[in-house]
Amino acid sequence: MGDRVATGIIGFDRLVAGGFPRGTVNLVAGPAGSGKSLFGLHFVHNGAALYGEPGMYLVLEESRGSLERALAAYGMETASLEAAGRLLVVDMGEVRGDDDGKAVVGFDDLRDFLAAALPRSGAKRLVVDSLSAVGLYYSNPESLRERLFSFTRFLRSKDLTTVLLSESLEGGPLTRFGIEQFVADSFVCLGLEEIKGDLRRTITVRKMRFTRHDASKHPFHITSNGLVVLDQEKVV
Repeated sequence: MGDRVATGIIGFDRLVAGGFPRGTVNLVAGPAGSGKSLFGLHFVHNGAALYGEPGMYLVLEESRGSLERALAAYGMETASLEAAGRLLVVDMGEVRGDDDGKAVVGFDDLRDFLAAALPRSGAKRLVVDSLSAVGLYYSNPESLRERLFSFTRFLRSKDLTTVLLSESLEGGPLTRFGIEQFVADSFVCLGLEEIKGDLRRTITVRKMRFTRHDASKHPFHITSNGLVVLDQEKVV
């Protein structure tokens, strides 16, 4: 398991041979309300609490307070982990002093911040929430694609396993800008499907380099303890 970074999400790691390959850049995408941020919170919190791996959660759209409320709502204790330096939630809006608390930054800005912050934090896990916010910085898709490629190369050069979050539009492309999945080493797609008036959540591992993974669509639930993937059930 030394080459695997377990998420600790019930049922998910069994789909991907125990976790994400160490040192990779991994994309999790889905529409609003599909559980993307919760997936990312599990990844860094479980890393710190269960596996002794310090993690950093980089917030670009919500506030730090909003993330802390979500962590508390699903029983993820943070005070002792933060005090021990094993969990760091960074609100880029606060870092940049933005009046509205939201950070419109480019990939070069993120790279420069991380180049300084990662050695001090000792983080082995990183979540960027989300690429959809960074994309607003660029006026054309060519610039976005070029800088995204450069950013992922930077991430792979670090002793780090990364989860990038991205929005998808219902009925539209699988990712917000249609390019994110091509630069990532893995692509986990979260879905919301309306069945007889109820929303059913699904998860599909569409791509994972270096791994023989389960490519079926599986249901998952959001419980009081967070995400639970029903890895023995399939959605057809």
